[in-house]
Amino acid sequence: MASTGQSAEGQLIPPSADEAALVSARSAIIHDWFQGFHGSERVVAAMLGLFAQPPDVLTFQAARELLPPELASAIKRESALTRLPGIRQRGHNPGRWRWLLPYMPRYFESLDLDGYEVVISSSHACAVGVRPPSGALHLCYCHTPMRYVWLTETEQDRARGVRRWVLNGLKSRLREWDRRAAQRPTAYVATSSVVAERVARFYGREAEVVPPPVALDDFTAAEPKQPGHFLWVHRLVSYKRPLEVADAFRQLPDLHLTMVGVGPLENELLELAPPNVELRGWASREELAELYATSSGFIHVGEEDFGITMVEALASGAPVLALDRGGSRDIVSPPDNGLFVSDASSPARLAEGVRALAETSWDPEELRASVSRFSEGAFQTRMLAVLRRLGAR
Repeated sequence: MASTGQSAEGQLIPPSADEAALVSARSAIIHDWFQGFHGSERVVAAMLGLFAQPPDVLTFQAARELLPPELASAIKRESALTRLPGIRQRGHNPGRWRWLLPYMPRYFESLDLDGYEVVISSSHACAVGVRPPSGALHLCYCHTPMRYVWLTETEQDRARGVRRWVLNGLKSRLREWDRRAAQRPTAYVATSSVVAERVARFYGREAEVVPPPVALDDFTAAEPKQPGHFLWVHRLVSYKRPLEVADAFRQLPDLHLTMVGVGPLENELLELAPPNVELRGWASREELAELYATSSGFIHVGEEDFGITMVEALASGAPVLALDRGGSRDIVSPPDNGLFVSDASSPARLAEGVRALAETSWDPEELRASVSRFSEGAFQTRMLAVLRRLGAR
Protein backbone atom coordinates (compact mmCIF):
# COMPACT_ATOMS: atom_id res chain seq x y z
CA MET A 1 0.00 0.00 0.00
CA ALA A 2 1.27 3.49 -0.77
CA SER A 3 2.28 5.53 2.24
CA THR A 4 1.13 8.82 0.81
CA GLY A 5 -2.14 10.44 -0.15
CA GLN A 6 -2.75 13.56 -2.22
CA SER A 7 -3.96 17.05 -1.53
CA ALA A 8 -6.68 18.72 -3.58
CA GLU A 9 -3.90 20.35 -5.58
CA GLY A 10 -2.43 16.93 -6.43
CA GLN A 11 0.68 17.28 -4.21
CA LEU A 12 1.73 14.19 -2.29
CA ILE A 13 1.13 14.42 1.44
CA PRO A 14 1.88 11.86 4.16
CA PRO A 15 -1.11 10.38 5.98
CA SER A 16 -1.32 10.63 9.75
CA ALA A 17 -0.09 7.69 11.80
CA ASP A 18 -3.69 6.72 12.61
CA GLU A 19 -4.66 6.69 8.93
CA ALA A 20 -1.63 4.67 7.94
CA ALA A 21 -2.30 1.87 10.46
CA LEU A 22 -4.21 -1.12 9.12
CA VAL A 23 -7.56 -2.11 10.61
CA SER A 24 -7.08 -5.02 13.00
CA ALA A 25 -10.75 -5.73 13.82
CA ARG A 26 -12.31 -8.92 12.46
CA SER A 27 -13.75 -7.77 9.14
CA ALA A 28 -15.86 -8.88 6.20
CA ILE A 29 -16.36 -7.48 2.71
CA ILE A 30 -19.73 -8.21 1.11
CA HIS A 31 -19.75 -7.83 -2.69
CA ASP A 32 -22.72 -8.40 -5.00
CA TRP A 33 -20.98 -10.79 -7.41
CA PHE A 34 -17.70 -11.48 -9.19
CA GLN A 35 -18.42 -11.93 -12.88
CA GLY A 36 -14.84 -11.16 -13.88
CA PHE A 37 -12.00 -8.90 -12.75
CA HIS A 38 -13.38 -5.50 -13.69
CA GLY A 39 -13.86 -2.17 -11.93
CA SER A 40 -15.92 -3.19 -8.89
CA GLU A 41 -13.95 -6.40 -8.42
CA ARG A 42 -10.71 -4.43 -8.44
CA VAL A 43 -12.15 -2.24 -5.69
CA VAL A 44 -12.62 -5.31 -3.49
CA ALA A 45 -9.10 -6.51 -4.30
CA ALA A 46 -7.69 -3.15 -3.16
CA MET A 47 -9.82 -3.26 -0.01
CA LEU A 48 -8.02 -6.43 1.10
CA GLY A 49 -5.00 -4.23 1.79
CA LEU A 50 -6.86 -2.19 4.41
CA PHE A 51 -6.72 -4.92 7.04
CA ALA A 52 -4.01 -6.42 9.23
CA GLN A 53 -5.67 -9.85 8.87
CA PRO A 54 -7.27 -10.93 5.58
CA PRO A 55 -11.00 -10.12 5.68
CA ASP A 56 -13.57 -12.70 4.68
CA VAL A 57 -15.27 -11.96 1.37
CA LEU A 58 -18.90 -13.04 0.97
CA THR A 59 -20.80 -12.78 -2.31
CA PHE A 60 -23.66 -14.20 -4.34
CA GLN A 61 -21.63 -15.56 -7.27
CA ALA A 62 -17.91 -15.81 -7.99
CA ALA A 63 -16.14 -16.77 -11.21
CA ARG A 64 -13.02 -17.63 -9.21
CA GLU A 65 -11.03 -18.75 -12.23
CA LEU A 66 -11.13 -15.16 -13.56
CA LEU A 67 -9.87 -13.61 -10.30
CA PRO A 68 -6.37 -13.14 -8.87
CA PRO A 69 -5.53 -16.01 -6.48
CA GLU A 70 -5.43 -13.78 -3.38
CA LEU A 71 -8.92 -12.47 -4.05
CA ALA A 72 -10.32 -15.87 -5.03
CA SER A 73 -9.01 -17.47 -1.84
CA ALA A 74 -10.53 -14.70 0.31
CA ILE A 75 -14.07 -15.58 -0.88
CA LYS A 76 -15.59 -17.70 1.88
CA ARG A 77 -19.19 -17.96 0.75
CA GLU A 78 -21.36 -17.76 -2.35
CA SER A 79 -24.88 -18.98 -3.09
CA ALA A 80 -25.18 -22.70 -3.85
CA LEU A 81 -27.85 -21.83 -6.43
CA THR A 82 -25.26 -20.25 -8.72
CA ARG A 83 -23.52 -23.63 -9.15
CA LEU A 84 -26.58 -25.38 -10.56
CA PRO A 85 -26.34 -26.72 -14.15
CA GLY A 86 -27.59 -24.15 -16.63
CA ILE A 87 -27.16 -21.39 -14.02
CA ARG A 88 -23.45 -21.37 -13.25
CA GLN A 89 -20.94 -19.21 -15.08
CA ARG A 90 -18.18 -21.00 -16.97
CA GLY A 91 -15.25 -18.71 -17.66
CA HIS A 92 -16.35 -15.71 -19.71
CA ASN A 93 -19.65 -17.43 -20.54
CA PRO A 94 -21.92 -15.55 -18.09
CA GLY A 95 -24.46 -18.30 -17.41
CA ARG A 96 -27.93 -17.42 -16.11
CA TRP A 97 -27.35 -16.64 -12.44
CA ARG A 98 -28.45 -13.02 -12.93
CA TRP A 99 -31.99 -14.39 -13.36
CA LEU A 100 -31.85 -15.05 -9.61
CA LEU A 101 -32.02 -11.32 -8.83
CA PRO A 102 -35.44 -11.66 -7.10
CA TYR A 103 -33.79 -14.03 -4.60
CA MET A 104 -30.72 -11.88 -3.90
CA PRO A 105 -32.24 -9.54 -1.24
CA ARG A 106 -33.17 -12.54 0.89
CA TYR A 107 -29.76 -14.11 0.37
CA PHE A 108 -27.81 -11.05 1.53
CA GLU A 109 -30.13 -10.41 4.47
CA SER A 110 -29.63 -14.00 5.64
CA LEU A 111 -25.81 -13.95 5.65
CA ASP A 112 -24.44 -14.84 9.09
CA LEU A 113 -22.18 -11.95 10.10
CA ASP A 114 -21.93 -12.72 13.82
CA GLY A 115 -18.48 -11.95 15.18
CA TYR A 116 -17.53 -9.35 12.57
CA GLU A 117 -16.71 -5.91 13.96
CA VAL A 118 -16.27 -4.13 10.60
CA VAL A 119 -18.40 -4.88 7.54
CA ILE A 120 -17.93 -3.19 4.16
CA SER A 121 -20.68 -3.74 1.60
CA SER A 122 -19.40 -3.17 -1.93
CA SER A 123 -22.75 -2.63 -3.58
CA HIS A 124 -24.34 -1.83 -6.92
CA ALA A 125 -27.28 -4.16 -6.33
CA CYS A 126 -28.24 -5.99 -3.12
CA ALA A 127 -25.10 -6.24 -0.95
CA VAL A 128 -26.14 -3.04 0.85
CA GLY A 129 -28.93 -5.06 2.48
CA VAL A 130 -26.74 -7.20 4.75
CA ARG A 131 -27.50 -7.20 8.50
CA PRO A 132 -24.29 -6.93 10.57
CA PRO A 133 -24.52 -7.66 14.32
CA SER A 134 -25.48 -4.88 16.70
CA GLY A 135 -22.54 -2.58 17.36
CA ALA A 136 -20.63 -3.48 14.21
CA LEU A 137 -19.48 -0.76 11.83
CA HIS A 138 -21.14 -1.07 8.40
CA LEU A 139 -19.62 1.08 5.66
CA CYS A 140 -21.23 0.88 2.22
CA TYR A 141 -18.96 1.53 -0.76
CA CYS A 142 -21.68 2.38 -3.27
CA HIS A 143 -20.80 1.89 -6.94
CA THR A 144 -24.35 3.11 -7.66
CA PRO A 145 -27.80 2.59 -6.19
CA MET A 146 -29.48 -0.33 -7.95
CA ARG A 147 -29.75 0.83 -11.56
CA TYR A 148 -32.60 -1.54 -12.43
CA VAL A 149 -35.03 0.23 -10.12
CA TRP A 150 -33.79 3.82 -9.82
CA LEU A 151 -32.41 4.63 -13.29
CA THR A 152 -35.03 2.96 -15.44
CA GLU A 153 -34.77 5.51 -18.26
CA THR A 154 -31.05 4.97 -18.79
CA GLU A 155 -31.38 1.21 -18.25
CA GLN A 156 -33.76 0.55 -21.14
CA ASP A 157 -30.87 -0.25 -23.48
CA ARG A 158 -29.09 -2.50 -20.97
CA ALA A 159 -31.91 -4.99 -20.44
CA ARG A 160 -33.87 -6.35 -23.36
CA GLY A 161 -36.62 -8.86 -24.08
CA VAL A 162 -37.79 -11.13 -21.27
CA ARG A 163 -35.18 -9.77 -18.86
CA ARG A 164 -36.52 -6.23 -19.26
CA TRP A 165 -40.08 -7.49 -18.74
CA VAL A 166 -39.07 -9.33 -15.55
CA LEU A 167 -37.18 -6.33 -14.17
CA ASN A 168 -40.10 -4.00 -14.87
CA GLY A 169 -42.38 -6.36 -12.97
CA LEU A 170 -40.02 -6.42 -9.98
CA LYS A 171 -39.19 -2.71 -9.97
CA SER A 172 -41.66 -1.51 -7.34
CA ARG A 173 -40.92 -4.32 -4.89
CA LEU A 174 -37.15 -4.01 -5.30
CA ARG A 175 -37.31 -0.23 -4.93
CA GLU A 176 -39.19 -0.51 -1.62
CA TRP A 177 -36.73 -3.10 -0.34
CA ASP A 178 -33.70 -1.11 -1.50
CA ARG A 179 -34.91 2.09 0.17
CA ARG A 180 -35.33 0.25 3.49
CA ALA A 181 -32.02 -1.59 3.17
CA ALA A 182 -30.22 1.67 2.36
CA GLN A 183 -30.85 2.92 5.89
CA ARG A 184 -28.81 0.08 7.47
CA PRO A 185 -25.21 1.18 6.77
CA THR A 186 -23.47 3.35 9.34
CA ALA A 187 -22.09 5.52 6.54
CA TYR A 188 -21.64 5.68 2.77
CA VAL A 189 -18.74 6.16 0.40
CA ALA A 190 -19.54 6.77 -3.28
CA THR A 191 -17.43 6.01 -6.31
CA SER A 192 -18.02 9.45 -7.91
CA SER A 193 -19.82 12.75 -7.50
CA VAL A 194 -22.77 11.60 -9.61
CA VAL A 195 -23.16 8.47 -7.47
CA ALA A 196 -23.04 10.56 -4.28
CA GLU A 197 -25.85 12.67 -5.73
CA ARG A 198 -27.90 9.51 -6.40
CA VAL A 199 -27.31 8.26 -2.85
CA ALA A 200 -28.67 11.55 -1.55
CA ARG A 201 -31.61 11.63 -3.99
CA PHE A 202 -32.75 8.01 -3.70
CA TYR A 203 -31.67 7.08 -0.17
CA GLY A 204 -31.61 10.40 1.68
CA ARG A 205 -28.04 9.65 2.84
CA GLU A 206 -24.81 11.60 2.53
CA ALA A 207 -21.82 9.95 0.88
CA GLU A 208 -18.15 10.87 0.81
CA VAL A 209 -16.56 10.44 -2.62
CA VAL A 210 -13.62 8.01 -2.76
CA PRO A 211 -12.81 7.21 -6.41
CA PRO A 212 -12.05 3.57 -7.24
CA PRO A 213 -8.44 2.42 -7.50
CA VAL A 214 -6.75 2.22 -10.88
CA ALA A 215 -3.55 0.23 -11.46
CA LEU A 216 -1.70 3.21 -12.95
CA ASP A 217 1.61 1.35 -13.02
CA ASP A 218 0.18 -1.02 -15.64
CA PHE A 219 0.31 1.85 -18.14
CA THR A 220 2.98 4.14 -19.57
CA ALA A 221 2.93 7.53 -21.25
CA ALA A 222 6.48 7.20 -22.55
CA GLU A 223 5.84 5.39 -25.86
CA PRO A 224 5.56 7.35 -29.13
CA LYS A 225 2.02 8.01 -30.29
CA GLN A 226 0.64 7.04 -33.68
CA PRO A 227 -0.70 10.32 -35.10
CA GLY A 228 -4.35 10.14 -36.03
CA HIS A 229 -4.93 6.77 -34.33
CA PHE A 230 -7.76 6.67 -31.79
CA LEU A 231 -8.98 4.00 -29.41
CA TRP A 232 -12.39 2.89 -28.08
CA VAL A 233 -12.54 0.10 -25.41
CA HIS A 234 -15.95 -1.02 -24.18
CA ARG A 235 -18.62 -3.68 -24.43
CA LEU A 236 -20.54 -3.55 -27.70
CA VAL A 237 -23.82 -2.43 -26.18
CA SER A 238 -25.95 0.50 -27.23
CA TYR A 239 -25.42 2.86 -24.28
CA LYS A 240 -21.65 2.81 -24.99
CA ARG A 241 -22.49 4.27 -28.46
CA PRO A 242 -20.31 2.00 -30.64
CA LEU A 243 -22.46 2.45 -33.76
CA GLU A 244 -22.51 6.23 -33.46
CA VAL A 245 -18.75 6.38 -32.86
CA ALA A 246 -17.99 4.14 -35.84
CA ASP A 247 -20.34 6.21 -38.02
CA ALA A 248 -18.56 9.40 -36.90
CA PHE A 249 -15.30 8.08 -38.36
CA ARG A 250 -16.99 7.78 -41.75
CA GLN A 251 -16.70 11.58 -41.72
CA LEU A 252 -13.02 11.40 -40.69
CA PRO A 253 -11.34 9.32 -43.43
CA ASP A 254 -7.87 10.63 -42.59
CA LEU A 255 -8.12 9.27 -39.02
CA HIS A 256 -8.12 5.67 -37.77
CA LEU A 257 -10.13 4.07 -34.96
CA THR A 258 -9.45 0.77 -33.18
CA MET A 259 -12.48 -0.60 -31.32
CA VAL A 260 -11.85 -3.25 -28.66
CA GLY A 261 -14.85 -5.08 -27.29
CA VAL A 262 -17.38 -7.86 -27.63
CA GLY A 263 -21.13 -7.81 -27.24
CA PRO A 264 -24.52 -8.08 -28.91
CA LEU A 265 -23.88 -5.27 -31.42
CA GLU A 266 -20.84 -6.95 -32.98
CA ASN A 267 -22.49 -8.06 -36.24
CA GLU A 268 -24.24 -4.74 -36.74
CA LEU A 269 -21.01 -2.89 -36.09
CA LEU A 270 -19.10 -5.03 -38.60
CA GLU A 271 -21.67 -4.18 -41.25
CA LEU A 272 -21.68 -0.45 -40.45
CA ALA A 273 -18.00 0.27 -39.83
CA PRO A 274 -16.15 2.24 -42.55
CA PRO A 275 -12.68 1.10 -43.75
CA ASN A 276 -10.83 3.31 -41.25
CA VAL A 277 -12.47 1.54 -38.26
CA GLU A 278 -10.95 -1.73 -37.01
CA LEU A 279 -12.83 -4.04 -34.62
CA ARG A 280 -10.42 -6.07 -32.49
CA GLY A 281 -12.78 -8.08 -30.26
CA TRP A 282 -11.39 -9.17 -26.90
CA ALA A 283 -7.85 -8.15 -25.91
CA SER A 284 -5.64 -9.06 -22.97
CA ARG A 285 -4.64 -6.42 -20.45
CA GLU A 286 -1.12 -6.37 -21.88
CA GLU A 287 -2.48 -5.79 -25.39
CA LEU A 288 -4.74 -3.04 -24.10
CA ALA A 289 -1.82 -1.33 -22.39
CA GLU A 290 0.06 -1.27 -25.70
CA LEU A 291 -2.97 0.10 -27.56
CA TYR A 292 -3.46 2.81 -24.95
CA ALA A 293 0.23 3.73 -25.05
CA THR A 294 0.35 4.27 -28.82
CA SER A 295 -3.05 5.91 -29.30
CA SER A 296 -3.24 9.65 -29.83
CA GLY A 297 -6.72 9.87 -28.28
CA PHE A 298 -9.36 7.85 -26.44
CA ILE A 299 -13.13 7.98 -26.98
CA HIS A 300 -15.58 7.35 -24.14
CA VAL A 301 -19.04 8.77 -24.81
CA GLY A 302 -21.27 6.46 -22.76
CA GLU A 303 -22.70 7.74 -19.48
CA GLU A 304 -20.92 5.92 -16.63
CA ASP A 305 -20.95 5.84 -12.86
CA PHE A 306 -17.19 6.50 -12.96
CA GLY A 307 -15.23 5.34 -16.03
CA ILE A 308 -11.97 3.55 -15.24
CA THR A 309 -10.97 3.23 -18.91
CA MET A 310 -10.77 7.02 -19.13
CA VAL A 311 -8.25 7.01 -16.27
CA GLU A 312 -6.27 4.20 -17.92
CA ALA A 313 -6.13 6.16 -21.18
CA LEU A 314 -4.96 9.35 -19.47
CA ALA A 315 -2.36 7.35 -17.50
CA SER A 316 -1.10 6.24 -20.93
CA GLY A 317 -0.83 9.83 -22.17
CA ALA A 318 -3.93 9.75 -24.39
CA PRO A 319 -6.42 12.65 -24.14
CA VAL A 320 -10.09 11.72 -23.76
CA LEU A 321 -13.22 12.71 -25.65
CA ALA A 322 -16.01 12.14 -23.12
CA LEU A 323 -19.71 12.70 -22.66
CA ASP A 324 -20.41 15.67 -20.41
CA ARG A 325 -22.43 13.62 -17.95
CA GLY A 326 -21.89 11.09 -15.18
CA GLY A 327 -18.53 10.03 -13.81
CA SER A 328 -16.52 11.63 -16.62
CA ARG A 329 -16.89 14.98 -14.86
CA ASP A 330 -14.71 13.69 -12.02
CA ILE A 331 -11.97 12.62 -14.47
CA VAL A 332 -11.91 14.85 -17.55
CA SER A 333 -11.17 18.57 -17.13
CA PRO A 334 -11.37 20.38 -20.49
CA PRO A 335 -9.15 21.71 -21.91
CA ASP A 336 -6.44 20.28 -19.66
CA ASN A 337 -6.74 16.55 -20.34
CA GLY A 338 -9.56 16.13 -22.85
CA LEU A 339 -12.75 17.50 -24.32
CA PHE A 340 -16.49 17.03 -23.73
CA VAL A 341 -19.35 16.41 -26.13
CA SER A 342 -22.90 17.18 -25.04
CA ASP A 343 -24.70 14.77 -27.38
CA ALA A 344 -23.37 11.28 -28.07
CA SER A 345 -26.33 10.32 -30.27
CA SER A 346 -25.11 12.50 -33.16
CA PRO A 347 -22.26 11.07 -35.28
CA ALA A 348 -21.70 14.55 -36.71
CA ARG A 349 -21.10 16.06 -33.27
CA LEU A 350 -18.87 13.14 -32.30
CA ALA A 351 -16.83 13.70 -35.46
CA GLU A 352 -16.41 17.37 -34.53
CA GLY A 353 -15.18 16.34 -31.08
CA VAL A 354 -12.69 13.81 -32.46
CA ARG A 355 -11.39 16.37 -34.96
CA ALA A 356 -10.90 18.92 -32.18
CA LEU A 357 -9.07 16.33 -30.08
CA ALA A 358 -6.83 15.46 -33.02
CA GLU A 359 -5.97 19.09 -33.76
CA THR A 360 -5.02 19.97 -30.18
CA SER A 361 -1.49 19.50 -28.82
CA TRP A 362 -1.27 17.36 -25.69
CA ASP A 363 1.61 16.60 -23.32
CA PRO A 364 1.46 12.87 -22.42
CA GLU A 365 3.22 13.32 -19.08
CA GLU A 366 0.84 16.10 -18.07
CA LEU A 367 -2.11 13.88 -19.01
CA ARG A 368 -0.72 11.10 -16.84
CA ALA A 369 -0.15 13.48 -13.94
CA SER A 370 -3.80 14.56 -14.13
CA VAL A 371 -4.96 11.13 -12.91
CA SER A 372 -2.33 10.37 -10.27
CA ARG A 373 -5.01 10.93 -7.60
CA PHE A 374 -6.72 7.71 -8.74
CA SER A 375 -3.87 5.37 -7.77
CA GLU A 376 -4.43 2.23 -5.70
CA GLY A 377 -2.37 3.73 -2.87
CA ALA A 378 -4.45 6.92 -2.82
CA PHE A 379 -7.64 4.82 -2.67
CA GLN A 380 -6.39 2.80 0.30
CA THR A 381 -5.23 5.91 2.16
CA ARG A 382 -8.63 7.58 1.73
CA MET A 383 -10.55 4.45 2.71
CA LEU A 384 -8.44 3.99 5.84
CA ALA A 385 -9.09 7.60 6.78
CA VAL A 386 -12.86 7.05 6.44
CA LEU A 387 -12.76 3.86 8.51
CA ARG A 388 -10.72 5.54 11.24
CA ARG A 389 -13.13 8.48 11.46
CA LEU A 390 -15.96 5.98 11.89
CA GLY A 391 -14.16 4.31 14.76
CA ALA A 392 -12.65 1.20 13.11
CA ARG A 393 -9.63 -0.15 14.97
